[in-house]
Amino acid sequence: MKHISTLALFGCVVSALALSSCGSKHHEPAPPPQRGAARSVDPALAERGRRIFVNRGCNACHTIGRTEQRTAEGPDLAGVTDRRTNEWLVAWLKDPNAMFGSDPIADAMLEQYRFVKMPNMKLHESEISALIAYMAQHPAP
Repeated sequence: MKHISTLALFGCVVSALALSSCGSKHHEPAPPPQRGAARSVDPALAERGRRIFVNRGCNACHTIGRTEQRTAEGPDLAGVTDRRTNEWLVAWLKDPNAMFGSDPIADAMLEQYRFVKMPNMKLHESEISALIAYMAQHPAP
């Protein structure tokens, strides 16, 4: 197994956010999606989120909106804000490890991604908001 830095793992585990279903027998339905999030995104906040996405290494494991064959470890994040509620995304980005064992979506993603856990990046609330704004600009293809 190749070595992945902590920053790169952030991207790998954020991948869990992109999953619409995880194939687990114990998987419960995803929370109701929030539609149209991209229309209400502050462009400056989304740009800050883009910079965080790159600087924190999320793009080492994730793409957003690519349709060609990917080499990234995690799933493409296009449309994640349509598949997950804002509350779920905030909780995941704040402390993904706290969700394992108590959230069926997180548990199913952990199984699907060979038990690679997303590290807690210790993101500030403003960084989380910016990342979500950035991802909201990219609807599912």
